This record gives sequence, C-alpha cells and structure tokens, in this order.
Amino acid sequence: MIWDDNSTDQMTRQILAELGAEVEIHQPPLDEDGSRSKHGGLYQNLQSALEHLPDNVLMCAIQDDMQIVRPVSAKEIEQWQQLFAEQHRGFVQPAFLKAKSADIHYQTDKNAYCVQRQHRSAGAWYSDVFMINTGLLHEQQWRFQQREAHNEQQARQHFEQMLYLKNPFVAWLPGAPAWRGKQRTLAMRWAEKSRQCGFYPIQIMSEQKSQEFCQRPAEQLPLAEQWLTLQTATLAKPWFYYPLQGQRGLKLLNKLELLLKR
Repeated sequence: MIWDDNSTDQMTRQILAELGAEVEIHQPPLDEDGSRSKHGGLYQNLQSALEHLPDNVLMCAIQDDMQIVRPVSAKEIEQWQQLFAEQHRGFVQPAFLKAKSADIHYQTDKNAYCVQRQHRSAGAWYSDVFMINTGLLHEQQWRFQQREAHNEQQARQHFEQMLYLKNPFVAWLPGAPAWRGKQRTLAMRWAEKSRQCGFYPIQIMSEQKSQEFCQRPAEQLPLAEQWLTLQTATLAKPWFYYPLQGQRGLKLLNKLELLLKR
C-alpha cells in the first residue's frame, strides 16, 4: 500500500499512475478550501498507516530528504522488537546524528543513547523520524497530531523519553535544497546556489563495514560525516543540512522577505 500526500510533483504522479494498477493507494482529504497543509498529508497518512497495521510490528517513518544507508540484519530487528517488548516504552530515533552534543548519554542495557533536547519543541520524546512498536501506540489510542511539537507533548504524557539508536541505519542527505513552506525567497535561492545545494546520495555500507560500524565502542558517536561517504561528490565538512545553516546575514534577509510577503 502507498500513502501519497496529494503530491503535485509530475514525476511522483507519473509513478503513482503506473503503480496504481498493482497496489492500493491512499490519499488524505484536502482542507475545506481545497488547499494542502504545510506538511502535506504527513500526519493523516501516518495515522491511516497505523490503523492498517496490526499490533507488535515495527513502524518506522523517515522523510524524503533521507536515505537508508546500510544493510539491517534479522538479528537487529529481533533486538529492536525485544527492546520495545521488555525495556522501552516510547519512540526510538533511527538516524545518524547531524552534530555532536554534550548532552548525550549511552544506556548500556538498551544499547541506545539518550539525547537531552528538552529545551526544543520536539526531539526529546518524539520526532517525525521514528521507530516504534505499533502495540504501544494502539494501547494508548494514539492519534498523530498536525504538528511535531504537539506529538512531542502527547508522547511526554504516555511514553518514556525517546532513545537514539547506537547503530542507526538511515541518514539525512547533506546539502539538499529546502522546500518547506514552498516559499522561495531570494536569500534562500542565493544560499542554495552559492553552496551548490543538490542531490548528494550516500554510498550504502557493505555488509562488512556495517558489521564493523555496529561493533564499534559506544563512545564513538554515530556522526554522519564521520561514518558515511557520498556516492559521487564531495562536500566540505562539517556537512550542512539546511541552505541557511551558518549563514547569519542570509537568514536575516530571508526573514525580512517572508515578513514583507505576509
């Protein structure tokens, strides 16, 4: 089954048309005025997918600017199932870290990190990039809210603090252009052009490299730029994940232009 967010991208629509004869395609209803929300149909589709899934299966959500970067063994899946069944009642974040943090603590019994992000609107109890056992969500009659911050608040009420996998298997693509909100300011366009934003796929780890990565000491944090290699290009390190990241002047111009457009 495919959950589409009423995409207007022509390539996506073409692929859906080709697949429609073989698989069931779900699309969320449009807003009352016929428009699409800022997040498309993300949360409606997550809720619909959850309602189609039985208890005690792993539900994993990643985003369109991310990639699976290494093979995952059956043994790992069994360990994750055991983690949810016996030790952890809450969400787990399965992605490589973008940057170091002084507030990361490794929990040996759970083979995962605890990242203190309480000062942010999301990322301590919930993230839109997650893995969880569906039984935990069904048990709490969970319903995905329309903002990540609202899901964070809901998760605080029902679950333990989110864990970050010691051995993640997905990663954000660095240097990607930004389309959130579909507002293309001049400052954003300049930042993307000057920093050569584009599509920089990551080379998938071999079985051997994946095993070596998983066997490393926990003190060696899973920082993306330290463990991953781009397929066909090089980007200056540290990698950036948002065109305006570290661009103070352009950030200010971007905000001013957005204010003027309101």
